[in-house]
Amino acid sequence: MVSANYFEVLGIQPAVGRFFAADEDTKPSGNNLAVVSYSFWTNKLGSDPNIVGKSLRLNAMPYTIIGVAPRGFKGTFTFAGAEEIWIPTSMYPQVLSGFAKDFFNERRFLNTITVARLKPGVGMGQAEASLKTMESRLEKEYPKDNAGRSIALTSLSEAAVGANQHDQIALAGMMMMAVVGLVLLIACANLANLLLARAARREKEMGLRAALGASRSRLMRQMLTECTLLSLLGAVAGLVIAYAGRSVLWSFRPPFIERNDIDLSLDSHVLLFTLGIALVTGLLFGVAPALRASVPNLMETLKLGGRGGSIGWGRNTLRSLLVVSEIALSLVALVGAGLFIRSMRDAQQMDPGFESKNLFMMAFDLGALHYEEGRAQQFFREAVERADATPGVKSATIASNFPLGGGLARTVFPEGESESTGYRGMLTQLDDITPGYFDALRIPLKKGRVLSDSDRKDTTPVAVINEAMAKHFWPGQDAIGKRFHFFGDPTLREVVGVVGDTVVNNIGEAPVPLAYLPITQGFSPAVTLQVRTTGKPESVIAGVRGGIQSLDPNLAITNVQTIGEIMDQGLWAPRMGAAMLTVFGGLALLLAAFGVYGVLSYSVNQQTREIGIRMAMGAERAHVLRLVVGQGLRLAAAGLVAGVIVALLLVRQLSSLLFGVSAYDPVTFVGVGLLLLVVAFMACYVPARRATRVDPLVALRYE
Repeated sequence: MVSANYFEVLGIQPAVGRFFAADEDTKPSGNNLAVVSYSFWTNKLGSDPNIVGKSLRLNAMPYTIIGVAPRGFKGTFTFAGAEEIWIPTSMYPQVLSGFAKDFFNERRFLNTITVARLKPGVGMGQAEASLKTMESRLEKEYPKDNAGRSIALTSLSEAAVGANQHDQIALAGMMMMAVVGLVLLIACANLANLLLARAARREKEMGLRAALGASRSRLMRQMLTECTLLSLLGAVAGLVIAYAGRSVLWSFRPPFIERNDIDLSLDSHVLLFTLGIALVTGLLFGVAPALRASVPNLMETLKLGGRGGSIGWGRNTLRSLLVVSEIALSLVALVGAGLFIRSMRDAQQMDPGFESKNLFMMAFDLGALHYEEGRAQQFFREAVERADATPGVKSATIASNFPLGGGLARTVFPEGESESTGYRGMLTQLDDITPGYFDALRIPLKKGRVLSDSDRKDTTPVAVINEAMAKHFWPGQDAIGKRFHFFGDPTLREVVGVVGDTVVNNIGEAPVPLAYLPITQGFSPAVTLQVRTTGKPESVIAGVRGGIQSLDPNLAITNVQTIGEIMDQGLWAPRMGAAMLTVFGGLALLLAAFGVYGVLSYSVNQQTREIGIRMAMGAERAHVLRLVVGQGLRLAAAGLVAGVIVALLLVRQLSSLLFGVSAYDPVTFVGVGLLLLVVAFMACYVPARRATRVDPLVALRYE
C-alpha cells in the first residue's frame, strides 16, 4: 500500500501504462487500482501488452491494473520479492484485518515507512533539523501519542534492508568481506614471497642485464609486468570460479528469498572491481621484489657466480615478515571460523521452549474473505476439530503468531500505572491463541491455569504470561491475580497463568516479555494452525491441509512449514557464516602452510652449502633438523602472537552474531593456535628432513 505520489517521489517512469494520479488515494475502499511489478507482469500475466485496464482480483475484490513498474524495480526494500503489486493506502480496509485494520489510523501504530527526496542543495542534517522542528510541534499538539517520539533520517540505501536489520546485515557483510580480504592478503603475501625468492635466484641474470646497460626503471618495469600478468591471470581464474560458484552459493539461499529477488549477475561493476583489485595487488606486492631485483649487487653476484652461499634468515627479513603476517592473518580467519562453528553448535542445542520436532503449521487469513467475527470463530473451532481428526495428529491449535515469527507488540502498564503517571510502559509482544495451545506446543505451565473455553468475550478479560513478563512487571511477586492494561486502553486484564519462556523472535535471544490472550476476547482473523504429530510431520501435512481447504475452497492457505524448516530459517545466517568462514579459514590455513613451506624450502636450498659444511664438521642430523624446524617455528610463534593481538581487537565486533559463546572464547583461541602450530611444524618438517639428507661432498661442490 502506497500513497499516490510514491512513484513520483522515487523518480521512476512506468514501463507500461501510468502510475497513480494525485487524488487516487483519497476514497476509503474506493480506489480499486493497482500497479504491478515488471516481474509479476512477465511471470504471472504473460507480458500481456494489453494489460492496462484489465482486472486483477485481490482479497476477493477486483482491482483495475493501470500500469507496470520499470524492469528491476521492486520497491524500497532489498529483500522484497520481485513480484510486487502496489495499491493506494486508501484500500487498507480491504487489505488489512484485525488489529492492523482497527488501529491503522492511530498515531502510535508504527506500521508505515516514510520515503522522501531531498531538495537540491539540502543535506540530510538540514532536512532532519527541519523535521525535528515539525516533530516538536506535533508533540505539543498530541502529547499523549507523540510524547518522547523523535525523528531520524537515514539514506534509502541503508534503510533498504530494513531499519531493524541494517546493523546486523552490514556487520555480517563487513565480516565476510574482511575474511575474503584476509585470504587475499595471505595469497598476496605468498605471491610476494615467491617473487622475492625468484628475484634472489635471478640475481645473476639481473646483474648481467645491469652490467650490459639495463637501467633500474627498465628492470623494475620487467618485474612489475610479470607480477601484473600473474595477478590478471589469477583474476581471470577467480572470475571463472566465481561464475560457477555463484550458482552453488545461490542454491543455499534461505527459503524466503526467491530466485528473482536479488541480482547476482557478474556485471560491469563486478568485472571492473576485480580488474582493479588484480592490478592493485599485482603492483603493490610486486614492488618489493621489483625493487630487490632492480638493484643487483654486481660484485656479490659475480663473486658468488651463481653458487649457493650462506644466505640465511638474516638476509631475508622481508620474507620472514611476510610469513609472520600469513600466520597472523590465518589465525584471525580461523578464530572467526571457530567462534561461528561453536556458536552454531550451541544454537542447535538450545531448547526453544516449545515442541521442536513433531510440529508443523500453516497460515490463513479469514479477513481476506471478509469473514465476520462469529463466523470466523466457528471456522477456527472446525479447523482444530478437522486437524485433530486427521490420522497421525496428536494435538492442534490456533494462534496469531508463528513460532519464531515475533508478533504484534503493544505498550503494557501494570495496574495503577498509565501514560499519565509518568511510568514508562514496556513494549510487550502478544499472541492470540485458542485453548489447547500450550498442550499442542508443549509449553510448560509454571503457575496458575491455562486459557479455556470459559474465557469468552462476556467474561473477565484474562491473559497467560511468560516468566520474562512476570519478572519484568512484578519482580519478586506472585504474578497470578495481577492486572495490566495497554496504552490508550483502560481495560484491565487479569493474569491467570504463568508459562515457561520460549524463543519469540530469534534463536539465542534473551527471554522477551510475551502475553498470551484468548482469541475469543481479542479477535484476530489472520492466524496460523499449529499441529503436533505423533511422528514425522511431513506425512501428515497433506491430510490436514485438505481438511482445512474443504471448509472453504476459496481460502488461501500459505506458509506451510514444519518446525524444522522454521528453525533452519532462523539459523540460516549463522550456518552460512560458519560454512563460509570455515571454507575461507581452511583456505587461509592452506595458504599459510604453503607459505611457510615455500620460504623454508627456499632457505634450505640457499643454505645447502652451509648445511653441508656443518655436517662435514660433525653436526648430527638431529641438530640440523632442530635448526631448520626451529627457524620456521620461531616465525610461526611470532605470527601467532601478532594474530592473537589482532583477533582480540576484531572479534568483539562479532558478539551480536554469536549464540552462547563469548567472542573471547579461550577454547577457540587455544585450539586454533595449536592447529596452526601443528600445520607450521609439518610445513617445516618436510624441508628440514631434506636438509638432513644433504651429502657434504655434494654440498661443497654445489652449483
